[in-house]
Amino acid sequence: MFNPPLFGIHEQLKSSLQAYTGKSLSLAHEEFLLSLECFSLAALLYLLAVFIGYTEGRVATPKHSFLTLFTMEHLSFAPGRPRIETKQQKKERLRKEKERKYKKHRRAWHEPVPKRPLWLLLPHHVTKGFEFWIVTLKGDTFLTKQATLLHDIEHAQKPLESVYGFDSSIGKAHKQNYIEKAMDVMSLLYRNQRVRWIFKKWFTQFRIKRFLYLNETDPITMESIKQPIRFASFQKRKIYTFEASTFAKHLHKKLLHSDGQIPMPQYPKNPFTNEEFSLCQIIGLVDQCRKYGHSSWAMEAFVSARYDLVSFVTIHSKPLRLHAIRESMKNISDWDSIDTLYDFIKSQHDIHDEPFYTTTYKWALAHAPHAKRITSWRKFCLKWYETDILIDDPTMKIRFFSEVEAKTIPLCDKPVDLQMLKLEMRKKKSEAIADGGGSVEHTQHRR
Repeated sequence: MFNPPLFGIHEQLKSSLQAYTGKSLSLAHEEFLLSLECFSLAALLYLLAVFIGYTEGRVATPKHSFLTLFTMEHLSFAPGRPRIETKQQKKERLRKEKERKYKKHRRAWHEPVPKRPLWLLLPHHVTKGFEFWIVTLKGDTFLTKQATLLHDIEHAQKPLESVYGFDSSIGKAHKQNYIEKAMDVMSLLYRNQRVRWIFKKWFTQFRIKRFLYLNETDPITMESIKQPIRFASFQKRKIYTFEASTFAKHLHKKLLHSDGQIPMPQYPKNPFTNEEFSLCQIIGLVDQCRKYGHSSWAMEAFVSARYDLVSFVTIHSKPLRLHAIRESMKNISDWDSIDTLYDFIKSQHDIHDEPFYTTTYKWALAHAPHAKRITSWRKFCLKWYETDILIDDPTMKIRFFSEVEAKTIPLCDKPVDLQMLKLEMRKKKSEAIADGGGSVEHTQHRR
């Protein structure tokens, strides 16, 4: 067999075409370029020979040259010429031929070949011919397919109305047959979902066995763990362990977090990495805490809100505000608590038209928060805000406000007890300073 030599023209044409199109040339393109190179080279040599012979008088007419060129072109582009292809090109050619035969077969029989979805794990002999029904159900998940099938069954169970006088017994038999088959499809859906969960559980357990146990003590209390609850991080390939009671308190504190008197719940985070727990992790941790008997109203409210922080704040806004105010009022040294109580005392003095002793109350709130008068004011202030938050009926709210105002009338008198307490504390302070100064002078004299 004759293999035409390569003089560089074929490679130059191939590289230029590849650079222009940005794609690799197929086998047919390379055959065409090789044939074009052979024909052009032979035609050039033959025309040169004819021109030299015609000028020397050896050839009478150049008509025969065109016939020779046509013959050379036919031989050069003949389909029986030997192919030069690589293994990759041969593999690609065989794949295309197989695909062409497959398409031709489908066009001949007009039979669509649906692909079997990956989520359908039941074999063909178990689906009993209902595989097409299961695949073509509306929806992409198990829940949507289940809802679609239930809607079809409910629609089929409605009674038939024979308005035009036809025999409805045939329709009833057809509907009964459809309902029976739909129930079979529903049972197959449940079986397939159960098989999927079993495989997923087994695969998850197989992966977790290779994870590293990170800690043996509780990260919050740094004590040994008696009631362990665990969760796995698939990204870091580690297993974290917590104490059940400590984690329940940590979750309760995060959900009831507030900035001053404004509730600002935070999503629980991993104390090791300071990253928020995923939905699966927080569900597993809450379930494990429940098994040990540890829970709180905030945790149960968070579960009822489907572990959504926005829904939790929206639904339980009143108890969250009430908890924030109570926690703020408990902290007697907090400036938010002092300002709230100061404003409440001043407003009650204005309501009762009583003079307000600004200096005395400012000193008492800052230096004598446990005084009897201040403690009574704090109790009525808290009751006032509880009424404002919990009661929506304006009539009842006014009635409770009136009760609080009636009880604060005796407290609006002149705060003599606070003034006496202020003088007494100043006297003690001056005596302490004097004693301290005398002792210092005595020690200096001894030196």
